[in-house]
Amino acid sequence: MKKSNQYKNLVATSKIGAFVICMLLQWQLVHAQQNADTKYTKPLKEVLQDVQKKYGVAIKFVDSMVAGKLVTYADWKYRNDVEQTLDNILKPLELKVKKEGDKKYKLSVYEYFRWNVEEGWAELDRIAAQYNNLEQWEKRKQALVPAIIEALQLKNLPARVATAPIYTTVKKYNGYTIQNIAIEYLPGVWVNGSLYKPDHYKGKLPLVLHPQGHWDKHRYRPDCQFTSAAIAKMGAMVFNYDMFAYGESGLQVNFEDHRKSLSMTLQVLASKRILDYFLGLKDTDTSKVAMAGGSGAGTHTILMGAIDKRIKILAPIVSLSSYFYGGCPCESGMPVHQCLGRTNNVEIAALAAPKPQLVVSDGGDWTDKMPQHDFLYLQKMYGYYNAAPNVTNVHLPNDKHDFGYNKRVPLYHFLADNFGLSTAAIENESKQIVDTAITLETDTSFYVFGSHGQNLPAHAVHGFDNIEKLFYSEIDAAKKNQRYKIGLIDLMLLKRQKLGAITLAAQLNADGVEVDMGGLGNRPTFDNQLLIDSVRNKFITTAKENKVEIFSLAMTGYYAQSFCGRQEYIQSIQDCITTMKLMQVKTAFLPLGVQCDLTKNPLVRDSVIARLQVAGKMAKEAGVVIAIETSLSAKEEVKLLAAIHEPAIKIYFNFSNPLKEGRDLIKELKILGKDRIAMIHASNKDSVWLQNDPQIDIKAIKNCLDEIGYAGWLVIERSRDAKKPSDTKYNYGANTAFLKQEFQLQ
Repeated sequence: MKKSNQYKNLVATSKIGAFVICMLLQWQLVHAQQNADTKYTKPLKEVLQDVQKKYGVAIKFVDSMVAGKLVTYADWKYRNDVEQTLDNILKPLELKVKKEGDKKYKLSVYEYFRWNVEEGWAELDRIAAQYNNLEQWEKRKQALVPAIIEALQLKNLPARVATAPIYTTVKKYNGYTIQNIAIEYLPGVWVNGSLYKPDHYKGKLPLVLHPQGHWDKHRYRPDCQFTSAAIAKMGAMVFNYDMFAYGESGLQVNFEDHRKSLSMTLQVLASKRILDYFLGLKDTDTSKVAMAGGSGAGTHTILMGAIDKRIKILAPIVSLSSYFYGGCPCESGMPVHQCLGRTNNVEIAALAAPKPQLVVSDGGDWTDKMPQHDFLYLQKMYGYYNAAPNVTNVHLPNDKHDFGYNKRVPLYHFLADNFGLSTAAIENESKQIVDTAITLETDTSFYVFGSHGQNLPAHAVHGFDNIEKLFYSEIDAAKKNQRYKIGLIDLMLLKRQKLGAITLAAQLNADGVEVDMGGLGNRPTFDNQLLIDSVRNKFITTAKENKVEIFSLAMTGYYAQSFCGRQEYIQSIQDCITTMKLMQVKTAFLPLGVQCDLTKNPLVRDSVIARLQVAGKMAKEAGVVIAIETSLSAKEEVKLLAAIHEPAIKIYFNFSNPLKEGRDLIKELKILGKDRIAMIHASNKDSVWLQNDPQIDIKAIKNCLDEIGYAGWLVIERSRDAKKPSDTKYNYGANTAFLKQEFQLQ
């Protein structure tokens, strides 16, 4: 105990000594002769007092904001204009002043998210100058959406939590019902909200997600209840829910944790899991999904509308601006706005085009000049799709920043117009909307976990640090366990066996790249540089640095050669397998080639089977798989594999093969089954992107693959836009983004 007290005394003495030294240094700076040696340094408080006297202004500040701060070259920073002077003085200290009246200012911290109007408009103009037509915009869009997702650190979504949501009992009122629900979006972490539904309905209901912003009392406040009940009476289900560290999530983290940057990502993840749940219900109309939020939740609405295609219409309320990026880290804390040479919220809102969008603005906040500039940009962007009427702006110049009646009424009409709802249930005899005729609930009536949190499950995670660790561990697990991975082919990227294929695949947000073994020609084996240690190590290192997997080696030299008739083939197969082992690649692609087309040349079948039996034995001994692509139907491929009778030989299924022969792609997949498919060429003939291909029903394909239990690589081979077939970034970027959206982000 004595030693412990001595230690405490020593620490206290050290702290006092450090404080005295600091004060002495400051005293020396202040009282030494002012010259370049001392950097003309003065205490900030003294400088601010001097500015007030010299310019006849008042600057409000608390001592804690200026204590210990020094202004270097203080006297040199004065200008004739007081605001320029203050900017010179304060900017290096990450401080600024806000004007509160004539010659009245208040000291505040620097706000990276707030620009002056002219700067914001100029920035939006700079961004918009990068595209002048739909084609250029789509190219930007196809790159920007995955970049945003990666900035949110959601490139690999954590696995869905298998547990069912937690419900409270349903409460019935005049025209609507309420049920509180907690949805577990990370193991032991919940997002809570209240589901409002019509008291009587038939069939499926539109879904309206209604996240809450930084309002006092959050989703418990009257206007949230008015909005939710009104939409339910109109004939939709609406789920209003908490932001991170608001509401009942305060049982797990502190309120201050909301201002951690990761809250931005956690809120997006929570919204995605909310969508997953509700879109899986039998009474949800998945074709009618809306999102509407105000203030900070408006920023969140814009973000979700941009990155999640399941949202069909959106309504950001009193939030959207080119000169305000969101005043909370939950809106701007992650580097979303740094993507692709910078973006802003207005461009992000344009990513939703041509989906219907309602923008409500007012004269009392940062949306005050929406009609003058930002909305004109949105109209232009929607005009690219010949859909300018799909974006509307209701501007309320005399209103303040709230979710008041004047903001709610346009929302009701917007939902009614787009989802076929009726406002009759919330109108009085004069056809005026009245949404306040409801029973207002107390705060505690919306709790899921009890009035004192007593029903919070025992496995709940407590503390922001623990949730942060959990999130990143789930991300790491998702990277390893991603069911579907999207790959590109170096040959199709015009970078055959070149390092640039790896870096380009990373730029296009692909998960991996198939590297070619090189040409055959008249050589006994491939022109394969990967057996050279220095070359191979560069490929491996580059892949690791770019977080791109080399998932397959391709023996495309056999496209032009006869695998079934070439006298020497074993050495080429052995070289490929040796390279696979050195690079830890588990699958190789072996095209049988034109001369070995088993449909056109059935007489070569025996030769193909014999050679594939040899190759299969070699692959089996090495613990790798050789994937072949044929022109046969699935039934015939099943027979072929049975004849080969080597488990290391599997099928490289290609969407285009059954489609060009008029066969049912889905049936073909089911006939083959997951165990016979090594990889999938997820593309069709060249003419249009996958998302625009009338022959490709990607949702049906995914449902089929889910059903048969396939997990593995979807490799983009073709599906290039006929207008620009040689633009690899344009074509493969679009197809990659589409497949990732459909197979990984839903």
